[in-house]
Amino acid sequence: MEHNVNNSEMLERTPRNAVRMSTRVRRKSPSRYSPSRKSSTGRSSRRSPARSPARSPARSPARSPNADKRKLPFRNTKYAKVSIPRIEFPTEKLNNKEKTIVTRNSTLNDNQTDTMPLHYRLKELEAVSRRSIRMSSTPKMESPHKFTAFTRNFDRAVSLPVERKSRLHDITDGQERGFSVQRDQDLIKSAESEENTQSELIILEKRRQNINLVNEPQEWGGWFGTYILLFVLPLTIIAPQLLCSKTMCKLAYPEISTDIQLYINAYSFFGYMSFLLLLTIFSYIPIGRCIDGQQSKIGRLQYRMNGFLCAALSLAILSICVYEKLKLHDFILENSLQLSTSGWILGTIIAIFLYIKANKAPVAYLNICASTNSIIYNFWQGREINPRLGSLDIKIILLRASVIGLIIVNLSVIIKALENSSSLDLKDINLAELLVSSLQIFYSMDMLMYESTVLTSFEIMYEGTGYMLCVGHLLYPFLPTILSRYMLFRRTQINYLFVIPILSFIIGYIIYRISNSQKDEFRKNPLSPALDHLETISTSRGKKLIVSGLWGYVRHPNYLGDIMMQWSVSCLSMTSEILPYYAPLCCTIVLMHRAIRDNRRCKLRYGYAWEQYCSKVKYMIIDRVF
Repeated sequence: MEHNVNNSEMLERTPRNAVRMSTRVRRKSPSRYSPSRKSSTGRSSRRSPARSPARSPARSPARSPNADKRKLPFRNTKYAKVSIPRIEFPTEKLNNKEKTIVTRNSTLNDNQTDTMPLHYRLKELEAVSRRSIRMSSTPKMESPHKFTAFTRNFDRAVSLPVERKSRLHDITDGQERGFSVQRDQDLIKSAESEENTQSELIILEKRRQNINLVNEPQEWGGWFGTYILLFVLPLTIIAPQLLCSKTMCKLAYPEISTDIQLYINAYSFFGYMSFLLLLTIFSYIPIGRCIDGQQSKIGRLQYRMNGFLCAALSLAILSICVYEKLKLHDFILENSLQLSTSGWILGTIIAIFLYIKANKAPVAYLNICASTNSIIYNFWQGREINPRLGSLDIKIILLRASVIGLIIVNLSVIIKALENSSSLDLKDINLAELLVSSLQIFYSMDMLMYESTVLTSFEIMYEGTGYMLCVGHLLYPFLPTILSRYMLFRRTQINYLFVIPILSFIIGYIIYRISNSQKDEFRKNPLSPALDHLETISTSRGKKLIVSGLWGYVRHPNYLGDIMMQWSVSCLSMTSEILPYYAPLCCTIVLMHRAIRDNRRCKLRYGYAWEQYCSKVKYMIIDRVF
């Protein structure tokens, strides 16, 4: 009985061994023989560890006739299970061949797909194989788009649950990609690549616009507008000087002479140049406070606030000349045309010098608004914002020259008015002219007394020092004094109507001084306890914008106060002629244009914060008007 059992076993196993041996013999090649191999006669054939009897069962579960009765283990470490989501293609957009592929891939049940071993599941997806992952690309479809399948990163030691994703393929335009194993984060990035590309295009467009803002002139009508302004600016101040002669000052057709001495002479030129040299020397005197300016690209610049000292020394020289009867005041009034022309020439020389000096200046010192491809525009704007000679700031010297020059011209008018009166009796003195000149002197002295507040102004912080600033400051003393000289030749009786312009001047001065001082204090110390009641808007640059008080009423209350003072002084003339109102008209136009320029630059500088500020404070200078 035992012998029969052994024979039956041999009968059952022999055909299987024979099949295996025959299969192995057919797969052998002569090159496969090596000393490490043994033939069937005495050599042992090399076997894969997976085919050894100790590691694998005698029969494969798939080949066993009782495979449906056997139970698979819950977890088999031999075969790694992976969760590969099924790819669903929109069938309405595919042709017949692609529909056949999609139908064949979608016949498997979801449950069978989840429990199927890895090597069987990879057979279902023909393109997903080890060789295709490494070397091949996806099969080309007849559709105009190429679909790329993605799988999760899998672990060969465990089975992962299936996570169905709605976004399982990506459309690649003009590129061929092979099957790749990617993480979820990489899958999301590739799916959003089109959105990122669109955002990058927007960023590049903004960069091009920023480059155009630097390369192309953006203000004053471009290079053509600045070319015209090179001549319009001096003519607007020099031409009215022709209307004020030694004996009269009124709007009439001027007498044009061909004598060049009427427009420029050596005494006027060297006299104005001596005045500038004295101011430069006085500014070097180490008397006065040293104050740090606002933070800029080159750090904080130091300024010595001795403008009031410079004015006192200049007035002392004028007093000495009057005392010695040198008639300096007569020379100033009789040569106002020659002095204004000299100021134009000196301002042009200084502007040319600063333009050449900027070629050797560091990049941080340059004015970004004057770095265009137009030489005329850069010359007008000024290539440097704060040019210096050692510790001396040239822009501060020009500012002091305009303010102190205005005081000297008004004092000359007052001295001339007192000389024209027969006595010191109030009835004989031209009180209207004294009042006009006194208010202009008060306005100028205020700028010297609060000189430190100028350091936080638009002109000092952002305006370039070019032709516009140099010529404008040296011609400024002769613009408001047109009214003073007009009142010198026209006696106006003071009456109760003078109260209205005087009150308007006081209100304008209060608005001007409070707004400037408030802005200066806020720029220097935003956390000051005196400013806790102010509402602010934070910007991306770390600064804040005031949206309450005077700065919450209009955007430039200091400009409003300045305009009110200029018109109030002109209204003291009590005349209907145009000449007395010429200076405040020019001042209004300049400040309105500066407000527009400042608004445009602040919009580029602060962005969304400035838009919020403009939505709350809608008007620049005059409420409901401008």
